[in-house]
Amino acid sequence: MLTFFPSESWIVVLDEIALPLPGEEITPVAGEVLLASVRSPVDSPVVHTLAEFERASFPPGDRGVPRPENAPALAFRVSDVPPEPGETVGDYVRRLLSGESLRSLPAVFAAVVFDESGGERPELIRYFPHGILRLLDVGCGPGEASGAIRRKRTQVSVTGIERDPSAAALARTDLERVIEGDAREALRGLAAAGERFDAFLFADVLEHLEDPIAALALAHELALPKATLVVSVPNVGHLSLVRDLVQGRFDPLPSGLLDAGHLRWFTRNSLEEVLDEAGWHTLSIERLPGSPPPDEGEFLRWASGFPEADRDALTTYQWVAVAQPR
Repeated sequence: MLTFFPSESWIVVLDEIALPLPGEEITPVAGEVLLASVRSPVDSPVVHTLAEFERASFPPGDRGVPRPENAPALAFRVSDVPPEPGETVGDYVRRLLSGESLRSLPAVFAAVVFDESGGERPELIRYFPHGILRLLDVGCGPGEASGAIRRKRTQVSVTGIERDPSAAALARTDLERVIEGDAREALRGLAAAGERFDAFLFADVLEHLEDPIAALALAHELALPKATLVVSVPNVGHLSLVRDLVQGRFDPLPSGLLDAGHLRWFTRNSLEEVLDEAGWHTLSIERLPGSPPPDEGEFLRWASGFPEADRDALTTYQWVAVAQPR
């Protein structure tokens, strides 16, 4: 059981996908509970790894007055608001958030909330030919990408697969059908029902699967001749990850290249091998550079000393593959 001692000051991170900004000296104000304001991972400077996050110098932003229900973190002195006998940590934090001391206090510190929304992903959906009629979006999230296709091409029927209940609920507002649950089980169910599709989207999904080859092979069973498969994966050979490894670092983050939920890692070649083993013929693999990491030029100059260094791979954030069934 966690114990709070009266002499201590605490920072409690309320959001599991948030990190307080590094280097900030946070001193709780006597008798008050301080709330952190929210910063986005796309705010300057853009960082891709924990090591870059720790070294970054974040300019001050408009911190305003955060609301208790939105605050990613809080800071307090235990002596100001002592725990009650038998109170759990959760109950204690809820009491801190409901106190009068929270009202109308400007934020004195901030936390980055690593919640990268997929968005409509025009860089992916542009690869689907205009004649498609049935799209299967595996790991559709809230349905923004495939929903954008449906709005622009009204003849397209979209089925989504999503394991997160809250994201699936949002997707149902845009897509004709959303299957909630494990991707492989949902794919098996669709195959058993004899369903067929002429378009498949795996946007930032394969890296989260225990067996991405099996999922792609099941999609292959569902594919009509000449169906189009579009896949995007993060690049494990990105400069930020390579630099961390050279320094002996490999730290998970709540999202991005080093998302703690990643189970598999891909280079350009390994992505093509996975597609091939699952029965797909790769038509193209394109690179998405993403936002450049801090001090990119310095590391690239150092890497140029290695004749086999792949500059394109080092500056690629994601690989996007387009394939058809063999």
